[in-house]
Amino acid sequence: MGKGLVGHHLMRVRIRKNIFDKLKEVAHEETLRSNEHVTVSDLVRAACYNYLLIHESVRQLENSSPTLVVEEEILIIQSPML
Repeated sequence: MGKGLVGHHLMRVRIRKNIFDKLKEVAHEETLRSNEHVTVSDLVRAACYNYLLIHESVRQLENSSPTLVVEEEILIIQSPML
């Protein structure tokens, strides 16, 4: 394993061609928008990380007892978020 993979795990996945093609388009758009080279792998890494953040947030919400406050027909749910 090369030094570039320290702290990483190389993973292979199957993905439908039309989804991969769309990801290539988005990567290209992000490259133009950010002026930095963005790859499909970058998008997949970001998507995995974002999924884990959402998963943890949902877990915290399920385990918390939110305080509900009603102010002039606006319902505010006060609970911890990531």
